[in-house]
Amino acid sequence: MIDAAGVRRWLFEQALPAWAKAGLDPAGGFAESLGLDGRPQPGGVQRMRVQARQIYVYCHAFIDGWPGPARAAADAGFKHLTERFWHPDGGFVFSLGADGKVANDRRESYEQAFALLAFASHHRAFGGAASLDWARRTLDFLDTRLAAANGGYRESLPDALPRRQNPHMHLMEALMALFEATGEADYLKRAGALVALMRRHFIDPASGTLGEFFSEDWAPAPGDEGTHLEPGHHYEWTWLLHQYAGLSGDREAARAAHPLYRFAVVKGTDPVDGLAYDVVGRDGGARQGSKRLWVQTEALKAHLAMAEQTADTAALGRAQATLDAIFARYLATGHGVWQDQFAADGRPMAASAPASSFYHLYLAFSEYQRVCALA
Repeated sequence: MIDAAGVRRWLFEQALPAWAKAGLDPAGGFAESLGLDGRPQPGGVQRMRVQARQIYVYCHAFIDGWPGPARAAADAGFKHLTERFWHPDGGFVFSLGADGKVANDRRESYEQAFALLAFASHHRAFGGAASLDWARRTLDFLDTRLAAANGGYRESLPDALPRRQNPHMHLMEALMALFEATGEADYLKRAGALVALMRRHFIDPASGTLGEFFSEDWAPAPGDEGTHLEPGHHYEWTWLLHQYAGLSGDREAARAAHPLYRFAVVKGTDPVDGLAYDVVGRDGGARQGSKRLWVQTEALKAHLAMAEQTADTAALGRAQATLDAIFARYLATGHGVWQDQFAADGRPMAASAPASSFYHLYLAFSEYQRVCALA
């Protein structure tokens, strides 16, 4: 059984050192992935979300007392992000190419959300005005260029459908992080508006499930998109709603998480191995029997939230089983990297370890250490 000390050892002695060395792109910023042997991958496209997520990781490694070069990695990432990814017309672009030039200048609300999370983390770790100035610039872009008349934010410039819950979920996460870093009430008020949007439009009242894709007016998208459900996001919202309730005192928000959690546990989880599926239908039948790593980390966070905040006595056991499975299956490659996805038949699917998953791992493992230190 993995315990809190084992989690900390893996982070501090394996993952953080590996990614702080081999995971730095010689061209600047952070690499997209490492090989399953922990070695650098050939240079290629850099997605903006990876830069922001790795800034988050190393800011929190600094806060947590990792003795390695956390500040150097976070500051270099901050400089690379703000100098190379900001569009002259506002907003962070989607990606750079191997030549360091913009490869895709689409400016998605999802990318802006992770920029805000990076800036909140940087300010919390190191203080200073620059990170908050960038947060305000990013919010101004969202408000002036992507705000939708009927609530929430549009997907991107240029405009695109379907509308999605996912960017709004991460915006709410980032706004709470900004509130925690600064104490400024406006950030929590903005997060509350996104909770209200979620409860009004994203949850299907008949089934208590969380939709992913929507039409312009927030009706469920037509066809299979309208019944496409991701247990990982049910779990992620469960944790976020409990976090919001803790910050705001809004216990109704925490109660709104309970049907999402039940659905993910009962209908979104493989009864054989206890791992959550990538995609299910509204009836709970698995549409994609594959199982991504990030889905399991979000399950871990949700189990911990339910164990800490409710009378669900089985939740802590689910958390421990999920953690043990993450180590036994996804982290068994060694080298501080991970197998990112398994097929329905148990075959490993990923040829490399994507950096984007480190943010999920770091947050989930931090929660495990915090909650289990109190248990």
